[in-house]
Amino acid sequence: MKKFITIIVALLSIHSASAWSKAIHAGIAAIADANLTEQTKESIRQAFDGRNIVYYAHWMYDMADTKGYEQTKNWRSVAIAKNNKPLKSKKVASHSEDVVRRAQGLDALAAAIRAIESGTLTKEQLADNIRYIVTIVGDLHCPTHYIFVDNLPQRKMHYFYNDKKQSYVGYWENGSIAGTFPWKSNEYVHQLNRKSPEQIAQITKGSVTSWVISNAAAYREIYTLLKDGQKFNQKSYRLWQNTIYPISTEQAAVAGYRIAAILNGLFDSNVANVKIK
Repeated sequence: MKKFITIIVALLSIHSASAWSKAIHAGIAAIADANLTEQTKESIRQAFDGRNIVYYAHWMYDMADTKGYEQTKNWRSVAIAKNNKPLKSKKVASHSEDVVRRAQGLDALAAAIRAIESGTLTKEQLADNIRYIVTIVGDLHCPTHYIFVDNLPQRKMHYFYNDKKQSYVGYWENGSIAGTFPWKSNEYVHQLNRKSPEQIAQITKGSVTSWVISNAAAYREIYTLLKDGQKFNQKSYRLWQNTIYPISTEQAAVAGYRIAAILNGLFDSNVANVKIK
């Protein structure tokens, strides 16, 4: 019985570390949807049979075990070199560590953007690639989806809350926002969609690759916010969370703005395309 419980706990830990939670992905997509132009929204409604991107915010994860979509399991993170630049595809594919070999999110995002730009997709292919963009960009703004190949052991960092061992990576996926704010998607918009047009322009300027590089430099810092094995009681845990959620909520908002920038560039002729590199 004890062995069975240990297995279940391990499986739950793996699942919790797999992505931003469904609620966070939906919130990010809602922020993005609030910043789409009417032309873009109409194009997406046509591809989605009247639905919007929030409906499909977590779709890529939901489809990962479906035949034909298995490869999407490798599109959730990005491998980062010591200089904070994305590791080249060949090095990712040949790396000895599975967590690095599976970090193909940036290549998949670039492929989805190029596929839509080609103008040759069927309606279903178009819908799929829109959904890929929404999910992948969201994931590439979760700090623990950056696999720093020069410091892989940090992904095993744990802490203790009331003597229960917890994964630091798993905390970022869920507790870093939901542990403080149990918001629904519309609440993400109300609380976080507060940037001025000038600020949004600053956030979305540059290329997708430049976004990843700047994110990587910032995201390294999250591993300085915890000592491996650190112990918390209820009060100290609450105080520690207060240092985390301003970072995670800001990244959720940034992700939403950048999803909107990519989609507007693809579907609205009045908006400049976001460059990949």
